[in-house]
Amino acid sequence: MKKLSLIGAVVLIVTLFLYACKKEQKESQNTLNNSKNLSATKTSGATGLLGTPFTTAYVEVNSNNFVNPGCYTYGTASTQLFGVSVIFAANINSTNGVPTLSFNPQVQDVLSSGKVAYLQSLGIKVVLDVLGNHQNAGWGCFTSYADADAFAVQCANAVQQYGLDGIDIDDEYSTCTSNNGSLVLAAAALRARLGSSKLITMAAFNQANYFSSVYNGQKLGDILDYVFEQSYFSTDYAGRLQPYINAGVPVSKLGLGTDLGNNDQAAVATYVKNNGLASAMVYNVANNSQAKLSSISTVLYNSPTAVKTNCIDGGGSTAANQSLGFDGGSKYLNTNTFNLSGTGLTYEGWIKPTAFKSAFPNISTVMGIEVSDTNVALLRLGDAGLANNKLQFVLNTGGTTPNKLNGVTALSANTWYHVAATYDGASMKIYINGVLDASMSASGTISANGTLQMSRSYDGNRGFAGQFDELRVWKTAQSQTSIQANKCGVSATSTSLEAYWQFNEGSGTTTADATGHGHTATLVNMSSTDWMTSVPCP
Repeated sequence: MKKLSLIGAVVLIVTLFLYACKKEQKESQNTLNNSKNLSATKTSGATGLLGTPFTTAYVEVNSNNFVNPGCYTYGTASTQLFGVSVIFAANINSTNGVPTLSFNPQVQDVLSSGKVAYLQSLGIKVVLDVLGNHQNAGWGCFTSYADADAFAVQCANAVQQYGLDGIDIDDEYSTCTSNNGSLVLAAAALRARLGSSKLITMAAFNQANYFSSVYNGQKLGDILDYVFEQSYFSTDYAGRLQPYINAGVPVSKLGLGTDLGNNDQAAVATYVKNNGLASAMVYNVANNSQAKLSSISTVLYNSPTAVKTNCIDGGGSTAANQSLGFDGGSKYLNTNTFNLSGTGLTYEGWIKPTAFKSAFPNISTVMGIEVSDTNVALLRLGDAGLANNKLQFVLNTGGTTPNKLNGVTALSANTWYHVAATYDGASMKIYINGVLDASMSASGTISANGTLQMSRSYDGNRGFAGQFDELRVWKTAQSQTSIQANKCGVSATSTSLEAYWQFNEGSGTTTADATGHGHTATLVNMSSTDWMTSVPCP
């Protein structure tokens, strides 16, 4: 990321010269202190979702495990140290002259593995850093809102698909010609696409020049939720932050960065605490960061940093945390009779399709009951009139034909998704990664009563190709909040939880129902090689 090189050394010399020309640091400090009460006049983002001060982790996933920020805690209650964890980094590539969002294999693995959901289950916001890639495309090079919006659509799609909490703008390493008005266009387009509940942040490095331009009455600082200042080589913290404050960015949106390769963590935390900043930002959180993180937590939270047992790099837990794989054909799970009669139902769990059906009727079954059109409750992919990679919730609540709710989002192969289907007596809904994907009005009483199966329905041609984990059946409609909070696990004794298969046995021909309700599932036509260590939630 921001590391010294020959170019960096030149930048350092120029920067130090500029600093020498500025007013005394004491004057900058006084100005900063006088700016503490500034507030954004037109903020439309998610600022305020996080407590202050919070700690932010940037993780270089090419060399470090993205699980690690979730392993660091502080205090007797083992509070999570980090409030935000940033995936470093996706890229803006130029494809035939068009800015294109791109993931290298390591970033794609994080997005597809379920590590995002794992950190979110701990209360940590997960944001994707997007930066240039030494090509003719970058955040600073948009000249029209339409061009910025075209890229914002790509970012918003990634946030939706992978269940992310936002995007981090990182304007580095681009060869295109930049202009000061570009980033406010990009941020405005992102906000329009992401809405007010998602975070839009910026990794800032001597880039206050972007904060003066106006689009639709707003400056960049009005739109961004947080600005993480990352000129790590300078300990002139007031001087690093003052240009942004001068441009109208309130102190309550500013984060001060430290590189764990340096030794100024306590000084950064002290400055953050004493000056009312939003966050202490840390690059690059790794498996051996405890000592330096303690310097931060001791200052901010009066407690050293602790490390969870068997957490770092996922060690110690994967052997007992497994999933099951299916071939799309003869392999499936058979349980016993479920009586789902009533006006409340939720099917939920993790799925990772490896392929989608190419033969009519294009159906891949996730789970459910299918005795007849009048006795059916199914969650599946595809149908005769539906794309083979879109979810469908089939439910009879009265009458001779069932209701069919078709999903909107097209799923991708080799990616973990948390999926849920709910019915509350008034509507049917489908969620993907905790986000509402489709809904329809429906009423009446569920009639499904029969053997519940996974990766099978109607006949042997509707199996699922891929993996399942953490499948559950509830006799109530779970709320969106509950679905989002419990994607990676829930108490087996939860009210109305009828069945819960965790697939952690790792061997054998059955998988237990954790609820104790006796819905043990039998593995049919499956072998020991179908137990898999690839899981969505480490």
